[in-house]
Amino acid sequence: MNRPLYVGIDVAGNSLVVGIVDANGAKLDKAKTYRNTLPAAVQLVTDLIAEADKHSANALFCATEATGFYDWHLLEYLAESTELAVYQPKLYRLNPRAVKAFTAIASQTDKTDRNDAFFIANYLRFTQPEHPFNAQMDYLPLQRLTRFRKHIVEQITAEKNYFLNHLFLKFSAYHQVQPFSSVFGATSCAFLEDFFSPEEVAMTDMEQLLAFVIAHGKNRFQNPEEVVRKLVQVARESYRLRPTLAKSVNLVLATSLANIRALAKSLAEINAAIETAFAGFTTTLTTIPGIGTIYAAGIFAEIGDIQRFASDAQLARYAGLAWRKRQSGNFTAEDTPLIRQSNATLRYYLVEAANSVKNHNPTFRVFYEKKKNEATRRQHKRALVLTARKLVRLVYAMLSRGEIYQLQKASGN
Repeated sequence: MNRPLYVGIDVAGNSLVVGIVDANGAKLDKAKTYRNTLPAAVQLVTDLIAEADKHSANALFCATEATGFYDWHLLEYLAESTELAVYQPKLYRLNPRAVKAFTAIASQTDKTDRNDAFFIANYLRFTQPEHPFNAQMDYLPLQRLTRFRKHIVEQITAEKNYFLNHLFLKFSAYHQVQPFSSVFGATSCAFLEDFFSPEEVAMTDMEQLLAFVIAHGKNRFQNPEEVVRKLVQVARESYRLRPTLAKSVNLVLATSLANIRALAKSLAEINAAIETAFAGFTTTLTTIPGIGTIYAAGIFAEIGDIQRFASDAQLARYAGLAWRKRQSGNFTAEDTPLIRQSNATLRYYLVEAANSVKNHNPTFRVFYEKKKNEATRRQHKRALVLTARKLVRLVYAMLSRGEIYQLQKASGN
């Protein structure tokens, strides 16, 4: 007979608050507070064993909330404890939003660390999440790199948006006229750094501008005269700034551009480190056209052991590529929200990979276009997410069977 105890642990940088309930939700004692240290973890194991023996429990379910890394060492210690092994402990890192939603529905008790520990325990008792905590030590070094890469990419995107907002103050017509294919290209950046204002551009001789474009473009522009014409148009059509404000805006733009360059350098270093780390694993994901080493590493590091997932549907839920239905009577909503209590990093790499695969794989391209044409709102985003869900089936099949990519089998997924 299964006689479980449910242990909720509210973790902070310097403390742990532990609450335990039985199968009926009854609190076994008041919540206890420990320091978040190794000696305290040793004591916690001793106390958990004592509670299990006292209540004749033969199974332990323990959970924390996944907020930062404060719970990481504790969960690893509990997972590796030989003393706890006899109680077949199952450990979980819960999504804080899910626990918060459960708390709002289940109780009107004040929110405190002590109450939070029991909320976590009861959430675990009611829900029994699909995926227990698994440190998967072999994958962790690669996972740290791929997650940090996602962080850097997000920082670059944010910094570029910040730059573009301030660029409008300096050259308000720059985005409309588009003198260069990319604002962040070498010649474009050189122009934005070297020319102080629209007035300075307007006062510069056309031949000087042409020499500037040819030199910084390394003579690669097919029609440098057209580029110069557009730069003059930018100067003519842009609003004028007061000189004092222009000075501040130029400093902001120069500093922001330096940040972008530094982040781009860091991204290149991380990409190289990912390629080196990923070389130590054997996987067939890179045989899929459009999925290079970086995307394959990001997907592989988050999935870990594919045997943890019973089906591609379960993997899709884990990645947040599943939808809740919104239906009432004969009405079915077109906008159905994705499940957000999931692995956001895995979803990111799958969606990015799908965006690349659709450009290299005719089957995925046709599928993407079909879904895009079916949608009435947010066509690209909706079609891309559905394409990523289709990619999950292919990834699951290949990893489960250890097969290389085959176009015929991909067509059937």
